[in-house]
Formats: sequence, structure tokens, C-alpha cells
Amino acid sequence: MWNLGLGKYRTMVISIALFLLFDLGVLVMNFFISSEISSDAANVNIVGRQRMLTQRMAKASLQIESRVIAGQSYRDLMMELDRASAVYDQTLMAYINGGTVPGTGSGDFVVKRIDDEKAQKMLADAQEQWAPYRDAIQAFVRSDAPTLEQAMDVARNSEVVNVWLLTLMNDLTTRVEELAASKATVLRTVQLTGMLLATINFLIIMFHFIRHLRRSDQALERAHRETDDILRTTQEGLFLLDADGRVGSQQSRALAGILGVQVPPGSDFLDILRPLVTPKVFDTAREYIDLLLRHEVREKLVAGLNPLDSVEITVTRGPGMVETRFLQFRFNRVMEGEVVTHLLVTTNDISRRVRLERDLRESEVRAQGQMSVLLQILGVEPHLLQDFLRNASEGLNLINQQLELQPAPGENLLTKVNAIFRIAHRIKGDAAAVGLESVAQSFHGLEDMLSGMRERGDLVGEDFLPVAVRMKALFSEIETIHNVLTRMAQMRGVVTVEPARPKTEPSAVANPIVRQWISYAKQLAERHGKQVDLVYQGMDVSDLHPVQREAVSSIVNQFVRNALVHGIERPEDRKARGKAESGRLAVYVANWGENGIEVSFRDDGQGIDQAKLRAAVVRSGRMNEEEVGTVDMRRLVSFIFEPGISTRETADEDAGRGAGLDAVRDLVRKLGGQIRIGMTTGEYCHFRVQLPPVHESLVSVPAITSQEAAA
Repeated sequence: MWNLGLGKYRTMVISIALFLLFDLGVLVMNFFISSEISSDAANVNIVGRQRMLTQRMAKASLQIESRVIAGQSYRDLMMELDRASAVYDQTLMAYINGGTVPGTGSGDFVVKRIDDEKAQKMLADAQEQWAPYRDAIQAFVRSDAPTLEQAMDVARNSEVVNVWLLTLMNDLTTRVEELAASKATVLRTVQLTGMLLATINFLIIMFHFIRHLRRSDQALERAHRETDDILRTTQEGLFLLDADGRVGSQQSRALAGILGVQVPPGSDFLDILRPLVTPKVFDTAREYIDLLLRHEVREKLVAGLNPLDSVEITVTRGPGMVETRFLQFRFNRVMEGEVVTHLLVTTNDISRRVRLERDLRESEVRAQGQMSVLLQILGVEPHLLQDFLRNASEGLNLINQQLELQPAPGENLLTKVNAIFRIAHRIKGDAAAVGLESVAQSFHGLEDMLSGMRERGDLVGEDFLPVAVRMKALFSEIETIHNVLTRMAQMRGVVTVEPARPKTEPSAVANPIVRQWISYAKQLAERHGKQVDLVYQGMDVSDLHPVQREAVSSIVNQFVRNALVHGIERPEDRKARGKAESGRLAVYVANWGENGIEVSFRDDGQGIDQAKLRAAVVRSGRMNEEEVGTVDMRRLVSFIFEPGISTRETADEDAGRGAGLDAVRDLVRKLGGQIRIGMTTGEYCHFRVQLPPVHESLVSVPAITSQEAAA
């Protein structure tokens, strides 16, 4: 019933209504109390008149006595005494019971009964003194021939009663003034309270108003920031066209890069499009945009007629450098009711997709050649192949520099052709030397092209465009070989699937050594702000030979520390990667061969950070950046067991000195065992340690202490 649809303004409207109610209440109370105070002021005047009347009656009585004695006329004084006593009596009764009395000015004045106990007591005392005095006066003024004795009796009564009445009226005046003052105090309190409540309500209104404005500003700012973020980060070109075909003020940052030209706000889109497309495509696009801006034309009917769905443009990237792109323009109507106000234009660079489609059609043709290259790669010595790829990449970059170099005025371009020819011929010879015949044939084709340019003699800059296209294919061919080698190196680091494990013996999990592993893992996890669960499977460790038992305990301790420091991520990072917040460490000990054992340790952390490991190798001085960049995956991973190599740049009580895994390798070597490692970046790291039977001659093997494990 009272839902007025105020929405977010409801609180503000209610506060304003309360503010008005407070003001109205204060005004009403001000009016009422002010009226009371005004009435009290009149009462004070009338009570003051009562004092004056008592004095007038006493004076008149004494003057009448004097005139009677002197034999003078006193009829006027009798009338004055009669009037004064009548007014006094009427006023006194009005204050006791309420009524109308003659005003101090013109007209009568309505007097309310004074509802005050003290005032009524004073009035009652006054009435008690006044009644016999009034009766004596009335009898005196009503007699036809007042005697001297009557005049003297009235005069004596006046002298006595006047003092009492004057005192009582003075007290009554004071009491009425006190009542008026109390009402004035109430009025001031009401006014002050009203002003305070109004101020508080005003502050509440201001608070809600400012908070609402702040929220609105924050919402607008957030929306503006989100819009800016979208327009800044989107890879599509976004902008609006108005009904006149002019570009709006908001556009994505990627737009200029996609079109290859700046798009000023307010510019005509057709003027921007004209130099990018052919005249035929331009005319068709103009008609298509006109149709979209006509609201009577259904959008779905003309959507398939878009001439800019895939258009080829040429973009200048610098002096003498041009690039061919394939762009896609999509148009969507922005409606207000039934009227088209704008067109939302989405521009995408679909060059990659178009080229991929072309490459897909050509892939079958290249398949046989790629297989041939793969077979050739497998027959080349790895270090020779790495040297060739490095030299070939450097040579191709030198050719690119020659193509980008601007010739001086009048310079013979044949010099550039000869420089490129020498580099291409060297790379062709290197490829043939290592057995990469397909690569040698590709560079031989480049030589044929350069030979034709030599024979012409009158070369210009545009003649080098076919060379640039051929260079792109050569770069791609060398890149393909690089990718194949990288993939092969990664495949060498993968551990084969393990056979099914036997069931764990129940007593194995309760073994003190296993409990120590679990406790140590929890301790390290808490220290590094991580969560971890360690599970154990396999045989009872206490059944192992003492040497094996000490070795297994030390090795697992080190693997636990290594996993908690380097592998297991923090809970928030694991959650962001879709993993459980608590990491998992899996330890498995089983028989291997005759009296030998195998220790398997796997964590589901982030694996080995190859970039950090390469940096650690460089810091150790074992290789420089160029050398470490060429090592294969197997060789790179082996560095984690080298002394002094740690992916932690700073050392603490748990890591950073590069001694932990080195100690594990040393222990395994002393026992005649071997270590295998497998990992997938971002998923897991898996160590497998195989220890042969213990020879009787081997009395003991030093265990890895907690301090060594912490290294």
C-alpha cells in the first residue's frame, strides 16, 4: 500500500519527511506555548491591576471618610469605590473559576482558571479576606444615606484588608510570572530540542545524501574504470558509429593497431575505410551500413551481406615495410525502442586464422617433407645440430638486417644482393654438412632467387619483397626444428608408468619413522604457511636392514623438505590453479630385486621451475647464459643434485645452500643405488631411489641430519 517505488531514494525521502515533521511539530508547540506565554503576560498585567485596585479602594475609602467628616460631597468617590470593587471581585472569581474580565485596554479578556496549587491557595486566601470587605463596601455604597460610622468602618477595613490583599496579589503576581517563566523555559527547551533533532536529522540526510552520492560516484567510477579496462585489454577493435556514420568517443586501444591507422573520435568511418579496401568493396560497405541504420530493415536479413566479413588490407609498418592483413568487421545495432541510434562495430585481425586455413590446405603437401626433416634430425649428432641451429638463426637475422637497411641515394643494390647471397650460401653448406638436406634445398632456392636478381642489374627496393617472403619460410623451417628438439628433450624427462603397488601392511603406517615423516612435513608446512598431507604405502620400514632404514629415513626427510620448500604451493595459489588447498606427499617403500629396496616419493606441487634452475646454474658459474640455454631437459634436471645449486636466491634454515639433494645423491652412490626423477611443470615431481642389498662389509652409512636436510 505504501510502496511508492522510491527505490534507492527511500531512506533519503523518509529522512526529509522526518525533518519536515520535526519542523512542523516545533512550530505547533511554539505557537501553542507562545499563546500560553502571551496569555500569562496578560494575566500578569491583570494581577498587577488587582494590586492597583486594592490601593484605589483603600484610597477611596479614606477620602470618603474625610469628605463625610468635612461635610463635602463624596458621591463620585462612592462610584469609583463601587467600580473598583466590582472589577476586583469579577477578576478574583475569574482566576478561581475562569471567566471574562474587563481588559487593561479596550474590550474584555477571557481568563482561564489558574491550574496551579500554590496560586489557588493564594486566591483562596484572598477570597477569604475579600468576601467580608466586599460585603461591607456593597452595603456602604448601596445605602441611601451612609453615616459617618459606616464610612469610618469601611475606611478601617480598607486599612487592614488592603495590606493583606496587596501582599496576596503581589505573591500571586510573582507566581503567575514564575508560571510564565516556566513556560518560556519549556518553549526554549522545545525550540532547542527541535533544533537539535532537526540538526541531527539534517546531518542524517546529509550523511545519506553524501553516501548515496559517493556510492553513485563510486559506481560510475567503477563502471568507467571497468569500461576502460575492457577497452584497454580487449584484443578486438571496438567502437560505435552514430546515425551519420561518425566514430564515437570511446574505442578500444587495440583498434588503431588492428587498422594500422589512428581513428580520431568524430571522424567519418567511410573516410577511414576508403584507403584500406578496393573501390568495389568500399561502395558495397557504404550501402550495407546505410541498410543497417534504417530501422525498418530487419537486421537478420542483411547480416549475411556483410562485405567486410573478411577483407584484405595492406598496412605500412615503416619506410619500405608493408604488411598484409585480413580483417573482419562485424556490425550490431544499438536500439532505443524501434529506432537505430548506433552501430557497434567489432574489428578483428583474422590474419592468423586465414593463414592457418591456408597452411592447413598446404599441410598435406608439407607432411612428407616434415617427416624427412624429422628423420634427418634423428641422424645428426645433438651438439652439431645445436651449433647449426644457432649459426643458422644468426645468419637469418643478418639477412633480415640487410633487408631492413635503407640504401643510400645512388647506391647500387647489387651490393646488398651479394651480401645476402654469401650468408645464404654459408648456411646452405652448413646444413648439407650436418645432413639436413631439406634445409640445404630451401636455402638453395633462395640462392636461385638471388641469382636472378644479380642478372637484372637495375634493381629497386620492391624487388626484395619476394626475398622477404622466402625469409619468412626459412625462419619457420628453423623454428620447426627448434620445436622438435625441445619436444624431444621434454619427452626424455618423462618417467614411465609404474606397475601396480601391493597393499600396505597395516603396521607400516604406525611405524615411528613414518610418524616422524608426517610430523616433519606438518612442521615445515606450518613454518612456510602451507598445508600438506603425507601418506605412506608399502612395507614396514622397521623390517629393513639398519643401514637401509637409516638411509631411507634420511632420504625421505630430504625429499619432504625439498617438496615443502620448492614444490608445494601456498593454499591460495593451489586453489587458483584448481588444486586442493592442501598439498599431497606420497611415500612408497617396497622390495626391489633380491633384498634390495625402492623408495618412491611424489608431490603434487609445481614441479621444477626450469627458468629458476637455469639461473641457479649460471649463478654457480658452471655455465653461462648461452650454454645453459642449449642443454636438454635431462641434463638441466641433473643439476639439482649438484653441490651449491639451489633455486632459492637467499638461504634460510630450510633451503638456499644447495646441499640437500647433493647429500642424497652422495648417500645413494655410497650404497650403490641410483636415482630417477620425473616431473611435469605445474603438476608433480617424482623421485625414485633404488638401493641394492646391503653388503656385510658395509657397517654403517652416515645419515643426513636435520641441519643437512635443511640445506
